Amino acid sequence: MLKILIFLCFSVISLLAQKDTLILAVENEIPRINPAFSEDHDEAVALVFSGLTRFDENLSLKGDLAKSWKISQNGLVYEFDLRDDVLWHDGVKFDARDVKFSLEAFKNPKNNSSLRIRFEELEKVEILNPYKVKITLKNPYPAFLDALSIGIIPAHLLENKDLNTDKFNQNPIGTGAFKFVQWKKGEYMEFKANENYHLGKVQTQRLFLKRINDPNVAALALKNSQIDAALIESSLLKTFKEDSKFEILREKSADYRALMFNLDNEFLKDRKVRLALNYAVDKEMIVKNILHDYGFKASHPLELSWANQGEFKTFDYNPKKARFLLEEAGFKKNEQGFYEKDSKLLEFDIYAMSNDPLRVVLAGILQSEFKKIGVKTNVKTKLAGSFDYSKVDSFLIGWGSPYDPDFHTFNVFTSFNDTKLNPKGWNFGHYHNAKVDESLIKARTSFKQEERLKYYKEFIDAINEDPPFIFLVYLDFALVYDKNIKGIKPMILGHHGVGFSWNVYEWSKD
Repeated sequence: MLKILIFLCFSVISLLAQKDTLILAVENEIPRINPAFSEDHDEAVALVFSGLTRFDENLSLKGDLAKSWKISQNGLVYEFDLRDDVLWHDGVKFDARDVKFSLEAFKNPKNNSSLRIRFEELEKVEILNPYKVKITLKNPYPAFLDALSIGIIPAHLLENKDLNTDKFNQNPIGTGAFKFVQWKKGEYMEFKANENYHLGKVQTQRLFLKRINDPNVAALALKNSQIDAALIESSLLKTFKEDSKFEILREKSADYRALMFNLDNEFLKDRKVRLALNYAVDKEMIVKNILHDYGFKASHPLELSWANQGEFKTFDYNPKKARFLLEEAGFKKNEQGFYEKDSKLLEFDIYAMSNDPLRVVLAGILQSEFKKIGVKTNVKTKLAGSFDYSKVDSFLIGWGSPYDPDFHTFNVFTSFNDTKLNPKGWNFGHYHNAKVDESLIKARTSFKQEERLKYYKEFIDAINEDPPFIFLVYLDFALVYDKNIKGIKPMILGHHGVGFSWNVYEWSKD
């Protein structure tokens, strides 16, 4: 029955799976195809839009819409020479006006852009000529060039429009390798090659992003030749390893899984309790038995970053130390073998998204690990978006970025991005640590990389002494694809494997 349903679901698209067509499975579907609302370089956004800068497979920064740039010694002034041979998908020429409009739009609070935090230091954008812009910052922000890899949006279509609701978000016009064709919500997006793409000839004429959020369905669709490539869970790889029709590319990622503590909880606000719980988890077991060695144990949020230099504390599996810390914090075991204090049972909830199988499994493992040391927990699984992450006791979180370390630290761990203080912040656990605030402010405003390294080390040391999370594992991803596809290049991927199709304009089918 499942095979019949899958066949019916894909029957229309499978007819198009010809030599000049690629069909890629993607896990998520964003509500708006607009860079202003996509902080993680979403696959669809990356197809349609181009930034001033871009990254190659080694995460080296290259020019995209910008040919070259120079930066003042104090790190406050950037001058960009822009390409003069770029067309928007509707045939209008790209120029400096689009850059000025985009950056100001990202910063404007009325637009509710998820990129706003990356453009807070923007003071002004000046057009020096149609293909040259001067950007002045209020304070140095060394992550700025990385931030400019996000797509530029067209001034001629969006000036005086409401970015939040404009029909552009459902029918986008960019300068990227592919032009948007149609969007069947919940099923697929269709694109066609941009014949005027400025970085080179697009090798495949038609491209579909097929939404499949069930890993078993993705694997079956790939086996049945209804899609050409997908990120496949490690537990499902055996059948592909034994099939000569497929290639498997193992790609590292900056994507980690962790348990976020809510410090509003009467027990979890105690640092010793959080330290104890960190020592209670056998991460190596998770890597071996759950990830099938497709990943490694996590200790902090920047392990795939250039900021990961030096010696850092790790929480080795040590149940004895976990129990010692709890007892040092004043907890004693009751007759049932669970810890309590002042007649209150040490108990809390662990929330996980029910539509994410890995997080559900991890939540169950944590419940078992905590029970072994005498801590009672309750696993709650609910659909993503159906509960408030900032109000639950703890949450199985996923995060991580391969780009500048500022991107997934400053908004996550600083106290002024506590969601109680800043609704756009990502500090859902209400974590406050003065040393973390200080080190991350200095790291994002120090222009010399050696100084930034020092401040990021201070940050990592601080969150290990006073943990906001239990960092569990980093994920590797397996890109499984038809062996006839050529041109695929690996890179370090982002959250949920975002970026696997970063050079898809170079992919072709024999």
